[in-house]
Amino acid sequence: MAEGTAGSSFNVEDVIAASAANRADSNRRRSRRALGVSIAITMGWIVAVTIAGQWGRVVDHWAAAVTMVFGSFVAGSTPQGGGAVAFPVFTKILDIPTEVARSFSLVIQTAGMGAASLAILLSKRTIATSALKILAPVTVGTFLIANRALVDSSAPFLPSTVPSAYVKVSFTVVLAAMAAVVAMTYRQQILVRRSELPPITGRVAAALVFFGIVGGVAASLVGSGADVATYIIVVVLLGVNPRVGVPTSVLLMTIVSIVGFVDFGLLEGQLLLERSGDEIVAIGGQAIDPLPSAQFDLTGMWLAAVPVVAWGAPLGSLVASRVTDRQLVSFVVTLALAEVISTVLFLEPLRTDLGLALFGGIGLVAVTGGLLLLQRHRVAILGLPPIDESESFVRGGLDVGTRFREQLREEDGR
Repeated sequence: MAEGTAGSSFNVEDVIAASAANRADSNRRRSRRALGVSIAITMGWIVAVTIAGQWGRVVDHWAAAVTMVFGSFVAGSTPQGGGAVAFPVFTKILDIPTEVARSFSLVIQTAGMGAASLAILLSKRTIATSALKILAPVTVGTFLIANRALVDSSAPFLPSTVPSAYVKVSFTVVLAAMAAVVAMTYRQQILVRRSELPPITGRVAAALVFFGIVGGVAASLVGSGADVATYIIVVVLLGVNPRVGVPTSVLLMTIVSIVGFVDFGLLEGQLLLERSGDEIVAIGGQAIDPLPSAQFDLTGMWLAAVPVVAWGAPLGSLVASRVTDRQLVSFVVTLALAEVISTVLFLEPLRTDLGLALFGGIGLVAVTGGLLLLQRHRVAILGLPPIDESESFVRGGLDVGTRFREQLREEDGR
């Protein structure tokens, strides 16, 4: 209890309780708005599927819906989009061609990560806006260029000119390298994270452009990866809090996915497929040699998974906002480890093609080593402002002292 200057008094505990109640009420309102997005998508889906008479098609592709139960949660809660689950499951277990898995990742993320992005915006979660202003146009531009430069435009679904096995291994290498760097970083028991992006200097802008290009190429090949590239540059290298980095990566991947939906799904007609029995006979109104529906019916796969991702991705986003940074990072690392294991177990060419095995092994060492080098010397390389050692860092009643300052000196290379 403390006395006011005018003789009145106030109870600190009452003030804290009132503040907590206001935050809880605000969170409930935001959650209801996010819930409304999922309900609206689901109701629209039911009406559209019923009017179009596509319930049989939805049932035929139940495996896509099951895959996205977990994939959509990952999309909303981590810097790995739903494609990080859909792409390996589709290509390694369901034997779906990489080009179809790529397109599926993009079109389904438009619904799932789109819903998660709306939930993020409605809940007013902090995002690295200044990073998005550079990353978004660079990533989208690279994505569109790669869509034309790295595909066989004469074949259905525009398969990549890069051999599919190398695409799968490259995807695994990037995820594994990111997880290794993040895991090694979090071996430190005390970390200082920026709540916002440092000033955009020439070096920082160049780094954002580079990772935007990497993310655009990755998204063109596998339908995911722009979010991973965003997380690496924003969180791992620029030191921004994961609670800011993850929603930023979700928003960027949503933007890229929407562009991919329009490009691959509508302009290229990959969502405008015609079936005859168990075969796909036309794409975008153009007749093609029949293809098996089980592996090529992108429309059916998308229809089956839409209601799943409409709920799973916002749920993942909500969970991510409630867990600690280290719990979130542990989940990310576990997913990457599962990706590596699945590649080794299910990608047979990796065990029979020495060149592919060497590509994966050398690539993993090179990418991991490069990221570790960048992370260790990021202050000097990127010209980041040093952390003020005289500042008092307090969280949860913990005041960090001398040991913490020693770690700061190591991070700054001094």
